[in-house]
Amino acid sequence: MDEPVISVTLLIGRFCLSLVYLVSGFHKGIYFRKALEEFKNAGIPFPSTAVIVTVVFHIVAAIFLIFGVFVSESAIALVLFTLIATWRVHNFWALPEGSERLLQSRFALAHLAVIGGLLILSVVGPGKFALMP
Repeated sequence: MDEPVISVTLLIGRFCLSLVYLVSGFHKGIYFRKALEEFKNAGIPFPSTAVIVTVVFHIVAAIFLIFGVFVSESAIALVLFTLIATWRVHNFWALPEGSERLLQSRFALAHLAVIGGLLILSVVGPGKFALMP
């Protein structure tokens, strides 16, 4: 592929990956009590603080990816966050056989796909359509 197709494709990819975190951040902020309950059920320490930090982190990191600012750093930070969240919240391996285990395994696999996209983005960079190419 040649420019500008590469950079347009990277821009679309950055936007798609960002939506996962942008929507999640806004949902956790809008439905704070539900998010707080989920964090408590997952055994996350200091759940109120953790939800607030998560909301801010998701929104800021997503905006950075969309605008092409600190793309590699944001992508790696999101990779680490997503790995930890998947391990803590979607630990399907600890559940008994059944529909909940299947559902959580699907969430975990979807998170691995997002992690893969973020890792690729962290290596190739944002492309030419970025504030900090």
